[in-house]
Amino acid sequence: MLTDLIKCEIFLAPQVSQEEISDLIKREEITSLANYRFAKGEISFQDYLDCLEIAGVCIDEYLPIVNANCQLAGF
Repeated sequence: MLTDLIKCEIFLAPQVSQEEISDLIKREEITSLANYRFAKGEISFQDYLDCLEIAGVCIDEYLPIVNANCQLAGF
């Protein structure tokens, strides 16, 4: 499924503060909602990438991973 190929996961590091956890939760919500809306065709790919950038995702690292995922899946 497309959402699995393009999803972005934000990992929780050990021993983080409550404030950092709250920030990570907000970032995860942004990426999850953007993924869902892009997969449904509600936002463009550029808008999707903009949302990921807002959530602190390094697009230069993200795009090669997504490209590899899509190639493995036959896209």
